[in-house]
Formats: sequence, C-alpha cells, structure tokens
Amino acid sequence: MNKGAGVRGCMGAAALVLLASAAIAQSDQGDRMMQAVRSAMAPALPFPNSDEDGSLPANGNTEALWMVRPLQPGDRSIEVIANPLNEVNQLRAARAMAQIENNIQAAQRRAALQYDRAVSEAKRTGKSQEVDGVTLSDEGVAGARIDAESHVTIDVVMNESSFTFDVASSVQPAPSTQVSIPGAAAVIAVPSNTYRDQGTNIERYAEAQTMVFLGRVAAPEVQKRADNHFGVLATATAPAVVIRLRGNEVLIADLLRKTNWNSLLELMR
Repeated sequence: MNKGAGVRGCMGAAALVLLASAAIAQSDQGDRMMQAVRSAMAPALPFPNSDEDGSLPANGNTEALWMVRPLQPGDRSIEVIANPLNEVNQLRAARAMAQIENNIQAAQRRAALQYDRAVSEAKRTGKSQEVDGVTLSDEGVAGARIDAESHVTIDVVMNESSFTFDVASSVQPAPSTQVSIPGAAAVIAVPSNTYRDQGTNIERYAEAQTMVFLGRVAAPEVQKRADNHFGVLATATAPAVVIRLRGNEVLIADLLRKTNWNSLLELMR
C-alpha cells in the first residue's frame, strides 16, 4: 500500500469533515441570528402566523391587517404578508384590481386599433406589420404597487466581507432622514417611486426599501450604474449584518421605530 497516498487520503477526509462542521456552524449561527431578528421585531409584528405557503392566517384571523410566515431552518428572510381575510385589505385589493382592469381594457383598445391599421396597411402595400399584444406590463404600475403594498420582505445578510445591493429607482438611495438608529453604522433608504425602464420604455414601480447596517461597516457608497439603477456598496471590517426591508412603506416605518435594535447591536459586540 502507498503510505503517502493513505496519509493524503486521511488528510483530505479530515479537511472535508472540518469544512462540513464549519458549514453547519455557520448555518446554526445564521438561524440564531434570524431568530434574534424576529424576536427584536416582535413589538412591530403582533400578527398571527400564516399557514406554510403564506396564503391564509393559520388561525383564520380576520381582524389582523398582516400575517407572518413562520421561520424555517435555513431561512434568511422574514415574510410579512397582507391578510387576505381582512376586510380593509379586501377593499384595497378590489380598488387596485379595478384600476388594473381599466389599464388592460385601454391596452386592448390600443392593440385593436393597431391591428386594424396593420390590416389596412397590409392591404395597401402587401407587407405585414408587427402588432403589439396585451402583456402583464399593461397592468401599469397599479399591479406592481398593490404587490409592494401587500408585503414586507426582511432580508438578513451576514458574515460578508463586503455588501452589495442593486436598486432600480428614479430616486437615489440616501441616508434616511426619517429614522435614526443609535449604534447603527448606517441607514440607507429609498422611498417608493416610479421610473421608466430605459430598455423597454415601460413605466415601472419601485417599492420602498431601507437597509440597516449593523456592526463594523464602512460608510456605504452609492454608485449610479445606469439611468434609474444604483448600487449600494459597503465593506465590513469585522462581523456585520445588514437588514434590508422592502415593500409596504408604512409597515417599514413602523418596524424601524419599534424594533429592539439594542438587542441586535449587543449580538454584534
């Protein structure tokens, strides 16, 4: 037997065991941080759990405006979803759907007129023309707005040497003027807005979002990458966490005010 090969094989197996152990430890650390974030946000999220797929509140609650999808091992996001059984939410959805229907009907009328013109031109010239159909983009910003206002996604990013976030918006990300979190390295915010996609010339809706940088992180830099597209970049000098909240502007503001940030900052020391 080749003793050198045997030694190398043992060393390789040991390395794999160490890598697996490190991965498990990192996963456990991530799960603990997620639980800590959920606990810290409990004062702002006094809502029932949803069922497993986030469709309905698990207890059939009709009073709560929101429901929270229960955390599962490995999750790195907390999903807060509008309760579809709540009457206020149902009225909002009905109004939004009426606006969407108006937008689609207008798009259908435009497509019909374009088709008639194309047929007439084909008869005159003998050449066919492209005709635009009705697509999801014809819902306009109303569809995207109701989606944004019906949820808040709380992403937790940790153990990175640098953090990079892409933002599509007509408003440049900037330090928040609405909230101050003592001890946070930075709070970068973007209000909800609309912008025009330069590639398709379609008006789009940008949901509100706020990024809270905790731990030893250099001041984030905002870079304009293209029209209505920005990058937010920050370098960590020690273990750090970024909590990114996206969606309903009112609920995000409530979360920023009511979260027990001190408990999370304590974990970073």
